[in-house]
Amino acid sequence: MTEQPRKLEVFANPFFVVLLGASILFVLTVLGYWVSLSVLQPEVDRGPRGAASLALATWLDRNGPLALAVEFIVMLVSGIVAMATDHWFSPRRGKTKE
Repeated sequence: MTEQPRKLEVFANPFFVVLLGASILFVLTVLGYWVSLSVLQPEVDRGPRGAASLALATWLDRNGPLALAVEFIVMLVSGIVAMATDHWFSPRRGKTKE
């Protein structure tokens, strides 16, 4: 009657967690890189931009492609390793089909 709470299968494999984190970071970097273009362009109708916004936009403009390349490589490697090791972390590993 008292069953153990079921653990999410996705989080059983640590490489899936790395893949998920790298994917989220990749999407945030892409969006930041995209928005940084409009922050760096001076426009008359907008007010002054904050120092932190300009610093982040400048950093993304200078280092964005390298950051995206590193994040993509991490996603690719962790995805391949996660798929290759999935059978080791599967909770259904010892169960047989009936």
